[in-house]
Amino acid sequence: MLRDSNINLAWLSAFDAAARHLNFTKAADELGLTQGAISIQIRKLEEALNAALFERRGRHVVLTDEGHAYFPHVNEALDSLSTTTTRMFSRQSRNVVTIRCYSPTFADHWIAPRLPALMADIPELEVNLIIDYQASSRQAERDDIVIAYEAAKSSTFVPLARETLIAACTPAYRDEVGEDWGQGVLIESAGPRVSWPAWRASTRYAGALDGRVIQANSMGSTLQLTRMGIGVGLVALPFANAALAAGELVEIVPKKRLIGKTHGLSTVRLEKSRPLNKRVARWLLRDSGIDVPSYLT
Repeated sequence: MLRDSNINLAWLSAFDAAARHLNFTKAADELGLTQGAISIQIRKLEEALNAALFERRGRHVVLTDEGHAYFPHVNEALDSLSTTTTRMFSRQSRNVVTIRCYSPTFADHWIAPRLPALMADIPELEVNLIIDYQASSRQAERDDIVIAYEAAKSSTFVPLARETLIAACTPAYRDEVGEDWGQGVLIESAGPRVSWPAWRASTRYAGALDGRVIQANSMGSTLQLTRMGIGVGLVALPFANAALAAGELVEIVPKKRLIGKTHGLSTVRLEKSRPLNKRVARWLLRDSGIDVPSYLT
């Protein structure tokens, strides 16, 4: 029985199968029951709901208005239950940890470089890395590890990396434009990140910044365009660290830096999470030089 309800789960399964096939016989074949059993379970569900879910038209059935409205909710609930059951109890999936990250740039330039060492330290670990622009603390209800963005301090958010915005370009582009770089091509990221006017106001840069602007919708794209030598990019550390270390990029205005957004670990569900999830969370925090909260030890 469902909690706080007189609705039996078997009745919902019968309804879901019949609604998908619009055929009681096919529903019975799918569930390994007889057509009569399907009919009885659906009748009991209709009696419990005090509503007709199907119209019987000879050998065929169609959903009523109530049936149409009810079906997607039942289907989603059963799919969620099936997915959760498989994920938790399937031998194949017991060692899978899902990492949901709202930023493709963070996934590409922060998480991905760490995966070889993480999986070497936890040999049984398998990772499901999902990029989801909507990832937030609320997603932690159904995911193992959630990397999100928080504008303000929160007791359920542990910072992993804070962006520092710098003006950078290739050495060749710097040599080409010299001190007039602000009148050339300026590359920036759209969305919640800092734009060139904000960078200028914060760093009190006195030079001209009236060049043509290229705006990309991710820091990863901004970084790539900058590395291609198209212009001067407002790029973020730590994502640009490797390109700077390799000499692919140079900071065109040293010491003019601006603190940007903070990426971190949502801890909404981690306290009561399974041991493997906590182990991965501890690893990420320690690798970042961050103290591990007591509830993850």
